[in-house]
Amino acid sequence: MSEVDQKPQNTNSSDEIDLRELFSAIGNFFKSIFFNIILFIVAIKNAIIGNIKLIVILGFLGGIGGIIVHFVTPDVYKSSILLRSTYLSGRLMESSIDKLDLLTEEENRTQLAKVLKIDTTTANNIIGFSYEPFVSEDEVIELEIFKEQLRGEIEDEEVINRFVERLSMDNKSTYRIYVEVLDRSLINDLEEPLLNYFRNNPYVRKRLQIQDDNLKLEAQNIEEELSELDSLKEILFKNFRMLGERDRDGSNNVILADEQTTNPISVFNESRKAYEKKLEIQKQLFLQPQFELIDGFTVYSQPASLGLLALGFYGGLTGLGIAALIIAISLFLQYLDKIERKTREAKEGLKKKVEARKS
Repeated sequence: MSEVDQKPQNTNSSDEIDLRELFSAIGNFFKSIFFNIILFIVAIKNAIIGNIKLIVILGFLGGIGGIIVHFVTPDVYKSSILLRSTYLSGRLMESSIDKLDLLTEEENRTQLAKVLKIDTTTANNIIGFSYEPFVSEDEVIELEIFKEQLRGEIEDEEVINRFVERLSMDNKSTYRIYVEVLDRSLINDLEEPLLNYFRNNPYVRKRLQIQDDNLKLEAQNIEEELSELDSLKEILFKNFRMLGERDRDGSNNVILADEQTTNPISVFNESRKAYEKKLEIQKQLFLQPQFELIDGFTVYSQPASLGLLALGFYGGLTGLGIAALIIAISLFLQYLDKIERKTREAKEGLKKKVEARKS
């Protein structure tokens, strides 16, 4: 066989050897990962078995601690109101709630009582305030449609979510406002002071006052228009009675489109429109949709704070977590001691070899 024929065979042989080595290396890699996982599981099992007493004791003590916390800490009751206002933007609501929540952290609740215009005893029973935007089903659908439209223009999903969240936050008008108290009998007493707190905000109060004044002026104007239209209708009735009595071409028919008369249909249409507008203004003055309480506080018999079993369970989990942390630290220190021992033994072995060579 010539050298030319032998070269391709040698090349193919070397390629086969390389592939075998590659697959063998990949197999060894996955075997080592699997073996290390097994060793890790075995180490965890040995650590649990070797420290079972510590785990049981700390878990039991954690559960007992959770039960003690239940009897030591007072129950906290939570309720909420649903408030809608076209003038309470997301940032204004956030600032107002944060101000109240910071006042609840003070030991002296005099300032909180002054802001809400309540007595100090009630203020001392308040634990905190919070809020969240209330999203209706229609708003959820609109936001999803808007997000789909943005995906056609922007590829980054995170940017889209941040933009939509910011937009929905700044354009919210309905919020669920939460209050946490120690005495549930005081929850209903906080509804009116809390509403007045938001209503008397300078920014909101001015706009509500302007809106109310404008509606009253408009209602007064429509009332005058209706009075004039009623007078006009009386005149028209009298006019048509006179026309009906007049002999016109031997007929008693009344011609509504006479150039000397006013079309009564248009007068009645205008009167009906003005009356409907009057009713709408009265509705707005009564409901005040610019600042409206949708749902008030509900007093619940069960506290919002964790109960006996829940605190015992979470306390036990905390104890087990502490036990796991102690075991992990212990194993880590043992590992460091093992490395230090091997390093020291290696140094001593190297030293003995050097001394043996010298001798």
